[in-house]
Amino acid sequence: MKTSGLLFAFFCIISLFSTSFMSESGYQKILGKWEFSAPAARQPYDSGFLYLKEVDQKLTGEFTIQGQALKIPKVEFKAEILSLEFVVENTPITLKLQLRDGLLEGKTDTPDGPVTVKAKPAKQK
Repeated sequence: MKTSGLLFAFFCIISLFSTSFMSESGYQKILGKWEFSAPAARQPYDSGFLYLKEVDQKLTGEFTIQGQALKIPKVEFKAEILSLEFVVENTPITLKLQLRDGLLEGKTDTPDGPVTVKAKPAKQK
């Protein structure tokens, strides 16, 4: 009887850990191509695409602006917040976007002032 109780407790603990692990890697819902707009940003940074993908079980990202790729060195997704850290024209930028109703929205500070950024899943052709 004690053995079956210990086994039950062991499986409960394992299921708790696996649920915790799955929630930390819950970025699968944001993977793919996103179309972003930042109307207050300088051109050409006011629109483009954000690509989020999984590489070696890690979330990675890249912007494409007027056909030019800009890698995003630091990409994190926790508690429905996507955090991106990258450099534009030698200026470090930190952008935090909240996932709400299938859309990403947030703000960042730039040398030109605050910029609001919105992104929606890009339509597949």
